Amino acid sequence: MATEENNLTTLLGLIKPLTQLLEKGSCLSNNHVLVSLLKGLAHPASCDNSESNHWVASQRLMQARTSLQSDDELIAALLVTGSKEVLASQALQQAWCQLIAGRCNEASQLSDPQLLVNLVTQLDAAAEWVFSHKGNASLKATAFAELERNLLGASAEQNQVTPTLARVLAVASQLSGWQQQELPCIDTIEQTGQRPDINWCHGRLIQRTNQKASEFQYVLNGMANQPLPRNLQQLPQKELQLAVMKWVVANPWAYLLTLIVYEQYVWQMEASGALLLELPAGQSEMQPTAIQVLVANNDGDELYCGSFGAFVLKILSSLNMAIFPNGMTEAELNAELSQVISQLIQYKVWRFFDGLSGEQGFYQIDPDFSDVCYGRVGQPSFSRYAKNLRQAIRSQAIQWRSDSQMQAKLINTQELNASAA
Repeated sequence: MATEENNLTTLLGLIKPLTQLLEKGSCLSNNHVLVSLLKGLAHPASCDNSESNHWVASQRLMQARTSLQSDDELIAALLVTGSKEVLASQALQQAWCQLIAGRCNEASQLSDPQLLVNLVTQLDAAAEWVFSHKGNASLKATAFAELERNLLGASAEQNQVTPTLARVLAVASQLSGWQQQELPCIDTIEQTGQRPDINWCHGRLIQRTNQKASEFQYVLNGMANQPLPRNLQQLPQKELQLAVMKWVVANPWAYLLTLIVYEQYVWQMEASGALLLELPAGQSEMQPTAIQVLVANNDGDELYCGSFGAFVLKILSSLNMAIFPNGMTEAELNAELSQVISQLIQYKVWRFFDGLSGEQGFYQIDPDFSDVCYGRVGQPSFSRYAKNLRQAIRSQAIQWRSDSQMQAKLINTQELNASAA
């Protein structure tokens, strides 16, 4: 009995730091149980300090969160991933696997076999865990009822909790596999934004565009760090451009979108392909809902690939970066980027150009601002330290075009085969 109480107390004590990790992006802990759970799932912080006990949320956790309905479910999944040395975690895993094994036995006796098939399918790789407990299957209440009510909404033996529990165990099995591959440490952010090689590194998270950073040391801020002067429009041209440049590089979303149109400009000058950002009719040029991305090859042949939001997601994914806290759909990101684009146009960083008769309008970098990118203030962020990020922008555009071509050919082949049948 004492062991069961100790296990429950141990696991309940982990909920607060795990909640902080998922809500703020990092947590501080030297609890050996928590450290064991977070290996491979969170980045140890401060690469220059081997004694650091700071942990930063990872892309892996963000990916796992998309399969669940709440942060509480993800915490529940984390709590059952511990190795054999983490006795409390193993006890919880055993208790929940016994319950699901009992539900599987129960489903196997019903007239509809699909119920059992659905349950096993939902368990995914965790079905192996459950199968190993078939000999001691149970539908009785566990010793973790308090934890279950906190994280699952009801004690686990109740029938309505079964789908949630199966979902949690499926994600837990995925997390336990990742725990075998430890993540590298991650450094603090360089606050001025002039070191994109540090800030836009593998594993870094970036907050949604409308959220101010709650974890300002390791997660890229979703809102501007650098305020613009109130008398911006009254400043001389050179001072105005300098102020806007400082705002751009200190605001991660504004910087990424500016670097995209900067790389578009460089690519165009090289005449080795092109990236086009076109505005479909019926949208506001100041607040576009879905810019179309077209990529041209060396011969100038343009191919529509998708929306601007989808392009940004591809760039972040190629860098092993993720949007914090819960990721975003393409449509959601398009809507939020619209506000950033509006600011960039207002401050003459982006410019909208009307298309010729019958053609769509398009966006490019403002010619005056592109000159500032080559200057003393802009050069570190747009040239010296931006090579990897610029390479990601261009390579993802080229890859997207290639993938779109292959997809189009596949569809055409299928249509021809269908018409010939």
